[in-house]
Amino acid sequence: MSCSSVRLTQWLHSGSHRLRSRVLIAGGSIGGLTTAVLLRDLGYDVQVFERASVALQERGTGIVVLPITERYFTEGNLGHDNRVSLELSDWTYLDRSGAVISADPDHFRFSGWSTVYRALHDAFDPDRYHLNSEMVGFDQRPDGVSLHLADGRRIEGDLLICADGLSSTARGILLPEVAPTYAGYVAWRAITPEQDLSQATLAALSDAMLYQVLDHSHILVYAIPSPSGSITPGERTVNSVWYRNYPDDGAFADLMTGIDGERRSGTMPPGMIRPEFVEEMRQSARETLAPAIREVVLACEEPLIQAIFDLEVPRMVFGRVCILGDAAFGLRPHVAAGQAKACADAWALHDALVEVDHDLDAALAVWEPRQLQLGRSAVAKTRAMGDRSQVAGTMVAGDPAWKFGLWEPGN
Repeated sequence: MSCSSVRLTQWLHSGSHRLRSRVLIAGGSIGGLTTAVLLRDLGYDVQVFERASVALQERGTGIVVLPITERYFTEGNLGHDNRVSLELSDWTYLDRSGAVISADPDHFRFSGWSTVYRALHDAFDPDRYHLNSEMVGFDQRPDGVSLHLADGRRIEGDLLICADGLSSTARGILLPEVAPTYAGYVAWRAITPEQDLSQATLAALSDAMLYQVLDHSHILVYAIPSPSGSITPGERTVNSVWYRNYPDDGAFADLMTGIDGERRSGTMPPGMIRPEFVEEMRQSARETLAPAIREVVLACEEPLIQAIFDLEVPRMVFGRVCILGDAAFGLRPHVAAGQAKACADAWALHDALVEVDHDLDAALAVWEPRQLQLGRSAVAKTRAMGDRSQVAGTMVAGDPAWKFGLWEPGN
């Protein structure tokens, strides 16, 4: 029996299975799905609309898993602890030669974006997850909303939650004056199977995340579950994230113009980066990176590029429409809280609905100021960290303040 079938059976047997309001969710990624399973478990008629035509996939993206990101799998919602991450004991800084500068026992957890997504997707009801369903607009009335899809369908609901990412259609409609701001640098990201690495590099990565501070730059490398979900050392995948500056004076636009001549705004997918940029990155890796980190970077044949942006909104609630996750606040990745913030928004909405006995308008009024405050704080923190590393060049290896966390280190 699937996770969603088990949860649905438990809910039906509880005697509280009268569906409450109908909730429409635009965007079926991690934030949208976390919201979906939480509100479904409260008894809401939840329908998710995802613009992609097939289940989402992302190559080259590992994530740090803060507790809120996998809370749904660790607090008994499924009847058992079903973690979607692996733990690494040490946060280790290396110098150019590979010597250890510091090694702190931090015990952070790591996973792949697709691993977390698949687990949430499997926990939701497949007949309520609608692919090839792109939101293009909506109409509101005092007690509900009509969602407009690209294929002409109109879906009626009591609440529309827009979790449609950094390039949010909903935000563009509701707050056309608000847009992501390029931070001046990008992340070169890559994944490499452990089986392609030397024994020396495997040993360095066996139970540690590796960090290296460079001149106005930094890189981190860590293991994540393999595509099949294995967390056995030697069978895992290794994720690398290298932050490099490309000024918005033509250099950034040139970098984001692919081999097909198309200019990408946010992500340059694997296989599309022009060869001269890949070779420049590889040459820089040979000259500057510690041996273990260098091997991981060079072993990946097709990296991807993720541009780094700041984004914050003045509002998250607009009548019976709300926006959450990256659609509202785009965080630089340095506290590893992008997915965590989306999940925190979902849990806070869940808690607000319970707090006000499922009065939708009252719940949104409780929810919005709390999440605005959290989002603003997180944006300010990640912007300051990025400026230290990439602009001022004052990041210090071993700095105890440079830690992952949405509210505080580790949380």
